[in-house]
Amino acid sequence: MKHALFCLSLAGTLVFSTQAAFAQSAADAITGVWETKSGGYVQIYRQGDVFAGRIVGSNDGKPRYDKNNPDKAKRDQRLLGQDILKGLQYEGDKAYGGGTIYDPNNGKTYKAKAELTGPDTLDARGYIGVSLIGKTQTWHRIDPNSEHVHGETLSKPVGGASQ
Repeated sequence: MKHALFCLSLAGTLVFSTQAAFAQSAADAITGVWETKSGGYVQIYRQGDVFAGRIVGSNDGKPRYDKNNPDKAKRDQRLLGQDILKGLQYEGDKAYGGGTIYDPNNGKTYKAKAELTGPDTLDARGYIGVSLIGKTQTWHRIDPNSEHVHGETLSKPVGGASQ
């Protein structure tokens, strides 16, 4: 009887562990380097239980500055290496929410959500208040070794997650 209970307990633990690993794997599908509509390269990476995104380059290779930042002291800072996406949580079924996104084109921060619409396509939405009042951009996954991706700014994998 004890042996049967032990086997049942072990099987339950294995099932739970497998489900947890699968859920983390599904959540991590968003990680990687993405090209935005304006040509910026943003690396989305796991930061504990949430996801963040940092600028790691641009398609033209030209330095970009935070010229629209509401803090005048920061307007001369390069955007390269700055986190613009913060606190994005996996909600299941390829959807993420609860985060914020900074738009360097106007210096404003918005609530954020995102959805993987394909393996290499991400719809990123910034909005005010409710999701209906906002704008969606389609981002495309690129190779992290692409030209103009600054490798020194890439987040290193955490907990074995691939980037």
